[in-house]
Amino acid sequence: MKLKINPTRMELLRTRRRLEMARRGHKLLKDKLDGLIQRFLHGVKEEQRLREELESKITNVLIKSALVSANMGNFLEEAVMLPKQKTFLDLKKINIMGVYIPEYSLKIEGDFHSYGLAGTPFELDEVLAEFNGLLPDLIKLANKIKMIELLSKEIAEIRRRVNALEHILIPELEASVKFIRMKLSEMERGYLTSLMKIKDIVRAR
Repeated sequence: MKLKINPTRMELLRTRRRLEMARRGHKLLKDKLDGLIQRFLHGVKEEQRLREELESKITNVLIKSALVSANMGNFLEEAVMLPKQKTFLDLKKINIMGVYIPEYSLKIEGDFHSYGLAGTPFELDEVLAEFNGLLPDLIKLANKIKMIELLSKEIAEIRRRVNALEHILIPELEASVKFIRMKLSEMERGYLTSLMKIKDIVRAR
């Protein structure tokens, strides 16, 4: 590779500073990458655990709701058609090593019972209570999924920058420093050789 560099001491100093900054930036990015990967892997583990627990809960609730629906028939729709409960989502952002992750929290107002308890079976109360209890778990799972998605994008971007520094910029700067030093040494040797010849000529006179 032929380097187009002006081999001067000023250029050597400038290139060495750039190389030092590149190495420092590479270390900082590498440390951040390692930290994000740890948080990512922990998040994936938590997401899998939450997903498995939620799937089990949903399966149980659906089985119970099917039995309640079979027993109540058309009365089920009449019992739950006017809900009294209101659900809200609050949003805040958390900072994970420079990555801002949206995090939703659930806010519930009112009672999920929208029917008279005297004319309905207690199994309906159990099913609706379990359905209601699924909401916080769904929000937790959604938060984990979004965190994993954003962390994976940030990891990919930082890995690309780390590779660019490690395999392109830093080797180029190292080669530039070596090239300038070599040229300066050649110039110095040439200068000393010229001085020696001048001295010989002067002595010969």
